[in-house]
Amino acid sequence: MSSSSLQGKRVVLVVTGGIAAYKTCEVVRRLRDHGVEVRIAMTTAATRFVAPLTFAALSGQPVVTSLFEGGSPEEIPHVRWAEWADMLCVAPATADFVAKMAHGVADDFASTLSLANAAPTLVAPAMEDDMYRHPAVQRNIATLTGDGVAIVGPATGSLASGRTGPGRMSEPDEIVAAALRVLRHGVIAADLEGQHVVITAGPTYEALDPVRGFTNRSSGRMGFELAREARWRGARVTLVAGPTSLVPPAGVRYQPVRSAGEMHEAVRSVAADAEVAIMCAAVCDFTPAEPADAKLKKGARDRIDIPMVRTADILASLGTSAERPFLVGFAAESSGLREHAVEKMECKNCDMIVGNLIGGADVGMGGHENEVVILDRQGGEQQVGRSSKADVATRIWNAIARFREQASR
Repeated sequence: MSSSSLQGKRVVLVVTGGIAAYKTCEVVRRLRDHGVEVRIAMTTAATRFVAPLTFAALSGQPVVTSLFEGGSPEEIPHVRWAEWADMLCVAPATADFVAKMAHGVADDFASTLSLANAAPTLVAPAMEDDMYRHPAVQRNIATLTGDGVAIVGPATGSLASGRTGPGRMSEPDEIVAAALRVLRHGVIAADLEGQHVVITAGPTYEALDPVRGFTNRSSGRMGFELAREARWRGARVTLVAGPTSLVPPAGVRYQPVRSAGEMHEAVRSVAADAEVAIMCAAVCDFTPAEPADAKLKKGARDRIDIPMVRTADILASLGTSAERPFLVGFAAESSGLREHAVEKMECKNCDMIVGNLIGGADVGMGGHENEVVILDRQGGEQQVGRSSKADVATRIWNAIARFREQASR
């Protein structure tokens, strides 16, 4: 789904009193870049960090900070704003405001608006690490999750106090990505809560000598989006990725590797307790048999013969495990997509396979969009037309959820 499909979508953004409020200015700007209309409500404390005029200028809308402004008494602004919204987003969400949401406290415009809201809700917590870890805060976040509220972050990093730990508000691009996902697909299910998910992504690099090697065009973007969606759904995510320039999604355990051998070892070390494994990486099938210790010189040669050996088949090795996780493979094919995907699903003992045609400059490997077919071992088939890889990731996880639910009946 393109950005143009978001034209006219409406977000009410609640800004509460944390130092991270300055980051929310960028959230507003990026949402508007996608064609989203934004209205902003601020708590009194939030106005001590960023002036309402700043948000008014960025949103092109008046900002409301009090129950006693924003319209005539007959209009009941908090009700009208709640009716207007396609989504409510709270960023930053302080411990105080999280508690108000969890317990239904409505003592100012922002909290009253939150209580009146029936649209999908996204919350980006931001507070000091000890506050975030406090059992009361964790109970409140769990309450919100149980109420169907989507949580993005927090990240682990530098905090206002100078300490380092969990509690840092997610970066604007992460919050915007979550907001766009909710606007496009609705409430984020917590169907992976408490489960461990292992995902591989990106290419592998097989060294020929210290400066040259064999690789492929995979950017890793599809696997990173699968990891991001799984984290939003409540999973504990381990992302094993080959060389890529992408920034790992917030909240995932990131394990960078280089070669197919390193990726195989990393997957073996983390997959034992995984409920789901998605092997999305474009692993090189062959690697030089004897990589050179020094740079190979061209000399007078017109050609060079390089003996190659097979790399480990990571997907097949998981498929033969005695207690394997729910296993999803990827099949990148240049022709005969469905036939080759079904064959791979069967011979690798996968529960599901995602097939995509390769060869285009901007779709599939190396691109920002994908067009896939999702096949499962019970004969299910779902075509996903050309879409952003974030949207494809959501469709894949939805298909996994449906299959696992049916299998458990």
